[in-house]
Amino acid sequence: MIGVTRIFKIGLRVAEWATPHVKEWHRVRHLNRNEAQHHFDARNWSEAEKYLQLALEEPQHSAVDRLEFLLRLAEAQGRQGKLEDAEETASRAIKLAVHEENGSLHALALDALADVQLNQQRYGEAEKSAQEVIHLETARAKPDHTLLASSSRKLASALEKNQRPAEALEALKMALSHAEKAFGAGHTETAHHLHELGLMHQRGGDHGAAQGCFRRALGIQRAVGMNSAADTQEATQTLYHLAASLEESGHLHDAAAEFEKMLALRDRQIGADREETARAQVRLAALHLRSGRIASARELLLQALPALEGTGGPPLALALEALASAEERSGRAQQARQYREKAVVAAALHAAK
Repeated sequence: MIGVTRIFKIGLRVAEWATPHVKEWHRVRHLNRNEAQHHFDARNWSEAEKYLQLALEEPQHSAVDRLEFLLRLAEAQGRQGKLEDAEETASRAIKLAVHEENGSLHALALDALADVQLNQQRYGEAEKSAQEVIHLETARAKPDHTLLASSSRKLASALEKNQRPAEALEALKMALSHAEKAFGAGHTETAHHLHELGLMHQRGGDHGAAQGCFRRALGIQRAVGMNSAADTQEATQTLYHLAASLEESGHLHDAAAEFEKMLALRDRQIGADREETARAQVRLAALHLRSGRIASARELLLQALPALEGTGGPPLALALEALASAEERSGRAQQARQYREKAVVAAALHAAK
């Protein structure tokens, strides 16, 4: 008869032998799933698509797992511009969610479909899908406010594209309300929603409301310290639109101050969009010209020109015309004439396209 101690020792040896084999079995069993997640997180969309397709072919995954694979696959395909494939995948996810009576994943799948429909410019269908998400989610005892914020934003986009700005504005206000519940009033995601709402107010000509949203967003961005490149990028864009709204509403001195803050922040930003910076320099230069700061305007315009010459079009023509005005007011008539001729050529080339 084998003693208890002997049995215990044998058990330890079996466990010691089995552990690496179990780990290897588990690794192989979930290889495609893990690789898909790795590439998805790294935004390697084509590789994520490949491994998600392989994972979907495996029989061991549950219906919930398969739904999650389909949702990720739809996003990976959409990110690559494969909109027909993404639509088919989202529709598969919807059918599976309905079959499994999984209301939460059904709403997520409809949200994914709305995203594809917006990219396909099928705004009426996107509106319907987003409305269905909102209906499903608000009927739940504990609605997902993150999902409601997402679907409300998509609804707002569809409504605005369908020339229904008042309804779009209300949908975007609702998106902000859900974002505040999901993330908190001082979260960067809430700042992003405020920025979008400010842009919609700005497009509608309500500059007071737009500026209020932009200032609230900036307050959040400053409070969190703008520790990442993404946060800094968000802040510079918010400053740009705040300055533009102030200019459009006639507050020229305040607009110039905000453009200067934006450009100062851009100077410290690695990998900043040079063309976007140049456009801000041109707008600030125009304000300086109006206030008689000719030398400062000329310096800004000369800094902006190299970035704008690569793309041409109206921004370049505007910069050249402003520079011509600066030269003219500085008594350099010949240089002014040369820049004005270049502005005409830039405008003509754009019109001929």
